[in-house]
Amino acid sequence: MVLAVVAAWPPLTVSGSQSARATGLGAELRYVGRDALTGMPARVDDRFIAEVERSIERYGKDPGQPVAPPPPGPVDIASMTIERLGLSDAPIRRYGLDAYGRLDVPQDTSTVGWNPAYNSLPGEGGATFFAAHFEYAGRPGVFNRLSALVPGDEMEIALSDGTRHRYRVTSNIEYALGTIDMGALLHGREGTESITLMTCSGPANEGEYAFRTVVLAERVR
Repeated sequence: MVLAVVAAWPPLTVSGSQSARATGLGAELRYVGRDALTGMPARVDDRFIAEVERSIERYGKDPGQPVAPPPPGPVDIASMTIERLGLSDAPIRRYGLDAYGRLDVPQDTSTVGWNPAYNSLPGEGGATFFAAHFEYAGRPGVFNRLSALVPGDEMEIALSDGTRHRYRVTSNIEYALGTIDMGALLHGREGTESITLMTCSGPANEGEYAFRTVVLAERVR
């Protein structure tokens, strides 16, 4: 099972320096469904619908070059603790893009993935996005019980310098994959420090999942 982390829109082209990649991808994701010149919502006509349907049909089928994450700074993310899920300092690792232009994810059942080129470090006042498997190689993944979280549940993110930041769940929603706006998930609400957790959900079809469980949580201290 592959945890697909995408928006159902035409694939992104990634090129140039690492910072240029991050800026370009973030900008494109931020305005999914908008006219590139005006920033206004794109006209939903037959052509627009056809492009969206084609991007969904071609998703994960046109390989390119994977993109590594940027090198770590003096402080990095170390682990995640979620008491309701029985997670105690689950390791968090850095990832970039896979060969198909998707946000890359861990290839095991115990690691949580973070894509540092496209969102903030906890404690900086921005938004941080984490993804992990619901199931991998026939075994439950670290986010297997993510749907059990309810508003009010708390979690803690530990940094490599020993700092710990606590967040409280505000929502837990299951989305059809094709309806997810990854720009909104990566950038969060402006002016609010938050984290987003995402994993696969719904019945599997030949190892693929058509839905995603998305948990939003805001900083409490």
